[in-house]
Amino acid sequence: MNKIAFNVVVFSCVTGMFCAPTVADEAMTVSRFVDGIAVNTHVNYTDGAYANLKNVRDDLVWLGVSHVRNAAPGGSAPISSYLYLARAGIKFDFTVRPDVTQSLAQIRLVEAVSPGSVEAVEGLNEINNWPVTYGGLTGEAAGLAAQQAIYAFVHGDASLAGVPVYDLTGYDLQRVTSGSGAADYANQHVYPQNGEQPGYNANGDAWMGAGIKGLAKMGLPMVITEFGYFSLPQSGWYQIGVDEESQAKGILNGVLDAAISGVSRLYLYELLDEKADRPRVDAGMHYGLFSFDNRAKPAAMALHNLIAILKANDDTALQRGDGRAWRYTLPDLPPSARSLLLRKADGTFVLALWNETPFWDRARGTPLTSAPVPVSVDLGRTATRVTVYDPLSGSAAIQTQQNVKQVRVDVPDHPVLLKVVFPD
Repeated sequence: MNKIAFNVVVFSCVTGMFCAPTVADEAMTVSRFVDGIAVNTHVNYTDGAYANLKNVRDDLVWLGVSHVRNAAPGGSAPISSYLYLARAGIKFDFTVRPDVTQSLAQIRLVEAVSPGSVEAVEGLNEINNWPVTYGGLTGEAAGLAAQQAIYAFVHGDASLAGVPVYDLTGYDLQRVTSGSGAADYANQHVYPQNGEQPGYNANGDAWMGAGIKGLAKMGLPMVITEFGYFSLPQSGWYQIGVDEESQAKGILNGVLDAAISGVSRLYLYELLDEKADRPRVDAGMHYGLFSFDNRAKPAAMALHNLIAILKANDDTALQRGDGRAWRYTLPDLPPSARSLLLRKADGTFVLALWNETPFWDRARGTPLTSAPVPVSVDLGRTATRVTVYDPLSGSAAIQTQQNVKQVRVDVPDHPVLLKVVFPD
């Protein structure tokens, strides 16, 4: 995994009453964007949905996601379970267990048997929630000491050469000024609360921004190794679940928010609802993109559509000029809306637009529907064709215009994609 964070120039208005024109002249490649999407799995949980490894493999392939985060081998699942997924092209970020030495030995074994399947090693998980001891130490001191030992082991082991180390999670960032000698990537978990949008809320909450703000001082590229919403509709305050369609909106917006925030990889939490919860009382059993019985929730379908739309016909060599530069303007983009410019391998552009207006009424525990906002897009020059897609509704085009220099798009509370083709 490249240690350079996504290099993309995107200027989006997120503050103020009105926006100045938004201009972008450099695009992130579609392949890089898709490569930044990952998902959490629990192959080590053999008493629930993850016991069916075929479903796990098939679901990942169908989504178009090949990067997963999982606890290091050593639990109830045998090494062969991880190798089964590795043979399907799945690559692992392994989080080290409290038994640090044993975990590292198991990670090294997976890499030895299936070279290239270990793409990251991550420190201890949420030490604020799962207290650890290490080297005679407890609490944060133990977690940080273990992190340094993990870093030294990975970078000193020939079989893991080139594998980056993600920082641990759950310690007080205010007391740490550098990741030097402990991590190659800063790491954070982000869970929007109260059914709010991930990047922008009128009350000032910006969960994605707040989550990574403390990481900037470390001077490292960033990953978010947990991000998600649970699909158990709730009302009240804090840790509020949403319905399945709102979960889908939050997932799509979060993936794009991470990209424009410079996050190298975002790991969605999680692939499957781990166990059956017929009383529907356990929030932790509803984070999955797929239900316990392997039904694709709207979040899974929307993610599949997003990746399929972006990757369609993206296996051809660059043909239209260098495909890198395009200047466009969004003169009336509201403060709640955002944009991301992507470039396909054939030289065409995809402009993602989304408006982070509220989608959940936490007081009532019901979804909110905001009217799409009309946004003008000045393409700067005449496009041969502009095709609009809504991944929440499907992978087919919802609108096509030809030979246009300006288009007007209704931007909802989730992404729409404009595929723009210019003349050769």
